[in-house]
Amino acid sequence: MYYVQKGTSGDAILWLHGWGCDGSIFLPIADKVDGRVHYLPDLSGFGRTPAPPVPYSVADYADEVYRLILANKLTDVLIVGHSFGCRVALVLAANHPECVSRMLLVSPAALRTFSLRRWWHERVYKWKKRLGRVDCSHAGRDWLECDGVMRGTLVRVVNEDLSRYAKRVCCPVVIVNGDSDTATPLVHAKKLCRLIPHASLVTIVGGHFAFFRTPQAFARTVECMGE
Repeated sequence: MYYVQKGTSGDAILWLHGWGCDGSIFLPIADKVDGRVHYLPDLSGFGRTPAPPVPYSVADYADEVYRLILANKLTDVLIVGHSFGCRVALVLAANHPECVSRMLLVSPAALRTFSLRRWWHERVYKWKKRLGRVDCSHAGRDWLECDGVMRGTLVRVVNEDLSRYAKRVCCPVVIVNGDSDTATPLVHAKKLCRLIPHASLVTIVGGHFAFFRTPQAFARTVECMGE
């Protein structure tokens, strides 16, 4: 797995990007956080890391990141995740609590709740597929922009509900979510906050990438998490 390392001394910060992005999305923020060693990986199928050989689950991604932690002999890591990266962070922290000291989860994607609209679209899709009349014109952007093994990975990932992992996270967690985020709605962030034993929620103005538009504030929040 390809990753960028910035800095040589200080506590480690591991940055986990969202779907369709890569580690470089965090560079403007990491550059403003001094006195830390930063690890910015490209998860499999994104950036400079090739797609996995078979469709991955969130646990597969977490195992991949765990190997990076072991290879670099990291301990007491602060994890900063965005969206899909928060999924990976939750599973990693639940399965390997000895590695993770705390987490900052920005616009976390983690829960799957019942949606009548989604249920109906899935039923229609399966019916059309049987008839050989599948129409992808109304599919989401993530679905349209990936194919092959990554499309299979996307299906596995979005259909996983990580509530059982969230309940097992024992480190302190701060969740940041935009009040008008439609990709990961605030109501989901509130539910996730209730599931994680030691979590707090900060609501900001804006959507899914709102925090990235204020890199100084983002960096200061990361610094506070590391204190």
